Amino acid sequence: MPNYVPYLILTIVSITILSIMIVQKRQIGLTVLLLSFSGMVYIAEFFVMVIGNSYYYFPEVLSVQYYDHILGTIVSNLFVIPVLGVVAAVYQLRLRWLVLFAATLVGIECLFEWLNIYHANWWRKEYTFISILFFFLLSKFWMRALQLGTKWSRFLSLWMQGWGGAGTVMYIMSVVEIRHYEVGFFENIYRDNMFISTFMGLIKGLFFAVAIIRFQKFRWRLLAPILVYAIDVPLYYLGVLVVEIPFWIYTAVYLVLATLLLLWTQYAYSFISKLQGDV
Repeated sequence: MPNYVPYLILTIVSITILSIMIVQKRQIGLTVLLLSFSGMVYIAEFFVMVIGNSYYYFPEVLSVQYYDHILGTIVSNLFVIPVLGVVAAVYQLRLRWLVLFAATLVGIECLFEWLNIYHANWWRKEYTFISILFFFLLSKFWMRALQLGTKWSRFLSLWMQGWGGAGTVMYIMSVVEIRHYEVGFFENIYRDNMFISTFMGLIKGLFFAVAIIRFQKFRWRLLAPILVYAIDVPLYYLGVLVVEIPFWIYTAVYLVLATLLLLWTQYAYSFISKLQGDV
């Protein structure tokens, strides 16, 4: 059996669960909550996986090994864990269900290890159980905070979903060899790219969130795509940003994608705002 099959199965199951929830609740905006939770998980993985080099995935889809590894983490961090977090948050599941979910994911980790499509360097299964259980509890708390209309939960949710979207887009741009960052923190240039991309994605997600909250008129909100592009320009001339296609094409692609992310963030803010009082 090809290595990617179990990863594909997990992705399909996660998307199916999310789709059922969207149909049942009649809220396509649950994808906003998914991206917000994904952004939170991405930050945790930055410390545990990118810096800590805790484990490795082997879906064997991409030729670049580190990007292939990241693809494996995306299955977990963009689909499986956030989707279950959305389930826990929307239905406010009791602790026994959260424990069952966490134990199931530990079981899947054991299965992946047995199949030789996952390898832990220093990470232990106890860490998986504790961290995932904590995340599910946080998801429930976060949903209640959004329903109460707290400003901090709205802002951070908007930021996290913007960063989750921006980070995913930046990864895709690296995989298809449009651009990457080179600083030299790590010997592996692909790991180095993911390290810098995380900081850049967080900054860009912050710009989107601030623009949506601060400005009411769309023309002023368009400052966000311009600013996130402006950050990359000096990095390009300093050699930190390596663009592998003609720069004018990169500029056009970048501004289109950034504008789409802005429009999505605008929708996300509308959905998050409507959650207030929905108890």
